[in-house]
Amino acid sequence: MSSDLRYHKASNTYIARRRSYFENDVIIDGNFIAGAASSFWKGLVVKGTLKLGKNSSVRGNVKADDIVIGPGCEINGNVEAYNDLKFFDSVTVNGLATAGGTISIRPGCSLGFARANATLEMIGKVHVKEIESGTKVIVRSE
Repeated sequence: MSSDLRYHKASNTYIARRRSYFENDVIIDGNFIAGAASSFWKGLVVKGTLKLGKNSSVRGNVKADDIVIGPGCEINGNVEAYNDLKFFDSVTVNGLATAGGTISIRPGCSLGFARANATLEMIGKVHVKEIESGTKVIVRSE
């Protein structure tokens, strides 16, 4: 792993500095906070909560228990949260976005597909190409 990775034992959280760069798949057994503008050239799997810093990019798939994707991030693969998934402003997901709980999508986001087992909440102007049939959708203005 990157030398920019730190570990906080009390919270079982790994923390990557801003502009961290990971060439291989990253698998974290715990929580993970990725600093702003971090780059992941392959997949990212977190057995805990993932917080992806603003303007970060992931070329592969992203999986975690709970996921918060910061503004301006781009994910070329799929995003799968076993519980809740939140997208802040202007996130692009070229693959599927699925959650076992709730998905919250903020203004300016673009997703290819969305499925939430609980609720899909779209706030402001968002673009979701396809929503799975049977998904409960809530649409609100900002």
